[in-house]
Amino acid sequence: MNGNNKKRKVDVREKTIFLLVLLIGLTGGPLAVTAETLDELQVLDLETAQHIALADNPTLAAAAERVEQARQRIDQARALYWPSIDAGGSAAANRLSENDAASQSLLMGGSNVDRDSEKYQLSLAASWLLFDGFSRKFSNLIADYGQQGSEQARRDGMRLLLQSVAESYYGAQLASYNKAIGEADYEFNSKQLDEARTSMEAGAGSLSAVLNFQVQMNNARTDILLAERDYELALYGLAVLLGRKSGQMPEGLELAKVEMVEKDQFHELSVEQLLQAALGNRPDLLGQEVNLQRAESTVGANQAALYPQISLNGSVDGKRTEDVDFEGADFGSALSVNLSYNLFRGGADRARIAEAKASKREAARLLEQQKNQVLSDVRQAVTRLEQAREQLLLQRTSVKLVEQTRDLVQEGYSVGQESLARLNEVQRDLVRTQSRLALALVALYTNRQGLTTATGESLLPYMGDQTVQNRY
Repeated sequence: MNGNNKKRKVDVREKTIFLLVLLIGLTGGPLAVTAETLDELQVLDLETAQHIALADNPTLAAAAERVEQARQRIDQARALYWPSIDAGGSAAANRLSENDAASQSLLMGGSNVDRDSEKYQLSLAASWLLFDGFSRKFSNLIADYGQQGSEQARRDGMRLLLQSVAESYYGAQLASYNKAIGEADYEFNSKQLDEARTSMEAGAGSLSAVLNFQVQMNNARTDILLAERDYELALYGLAVLLGRKSGQMPEGLELAKVEMVEKDQFHELSVEQLLQAALGNRPDLLGQEVNLQRAESTVGANQAALYPQISLNGSVDGKRTEDVDFEGADFGSALSVNLSYNLFRGGADRARIAEAKASKREAARLLEQQKNQVLSDVRQAVTRLEQAREQLLLQRTSVKLVEQTRDLVQEGYSVGQESLARLNEVQRDLVRTQSRLALALVALYTNRQGLTTATGESLLPYMGDQTVQNRY
């Protein structure tokens, strides 16, 4: 029976992997993995979780809509280069008053006047702005930079979302490790309790030893419950980031356990290379550069008011009375080239130009500040990762030493050479050291992701560049 269940799980996993590969192949990218795929999985790894978040997170979807809005503004700006064509028409029915009809009849020598008349008019007019002081050029640049800025904002949202998913994912991993540590502690004290009861029944043990191990088991059980709570809370947070409408992960879904990292798996960190990578990849910095370019274009757009405007205008108009059977003789046409040049507007144009220049200087200052912030983020991320590496190595050594100490004290306690208090002490030391090791391991993985977030390289795999993977 167990063999059949195991085979069935393997079949489901193979089908799921096949589905992922198929979806990626059909859409040409990893973002094809969605929440529907999550319901098919039994084990979730970080990479898949991040793919799903990028595909289904509502906040990121809203950012994509802002990019689309900016793209449509580009088309609006480009429309200014085309002529404008307007068609019009009117139909009017008039009836003279009796007094007006009588007056006209007198003027016409007593002839009868038709009090009712109809008038029809058709028109087709075209205007084409030939020159506007390059205002259209700069309006197009402003719209284009606006779209680029929205796209960089969306990418920065992706960058931060990837980091948030990783933090929730690794938070659940830490809770899982703490639960395993608590279960091991519970099992150890359970065995000691059985031995203490056996000794007490044989007249060689004491009730206090039995009660002591029961208390220690209760403490371990408390740690297990707290770890289970932290695990559930981390999964709820992860479910929100993954865009789960239910607000929770599928029942029975497990997280792929993070593996221990060996010292020979550490890669050398070149701070200068990481700084250069951040300057070329961080979307918030690139977005600020776009904002500066947009501010420069706004200056040009406002300076266009200092130039004349030249436009070409043409129209065809037709007028007819009594019926709508228009003929060629009913139409006339007009063609003109118009020039307009504002001589004075109370200094408003120059004030707008001065305002735009001040906005440009502000954008330049913000760009400088953002660059400093990016460089600081990278240096901090490098420091945190280096410390996490040292902590991992230190805690691994400490765990081995404390395990050896605990085993020696346990042997001594079993033959009456060590006290119960000493056994409790070394067991607590072991639990604390194992928890620190788990924390150090999770911190290493989290800070690896944090460094790629700081440099902006976490986005590269979603743009077809896989070189950053496993670099840190």
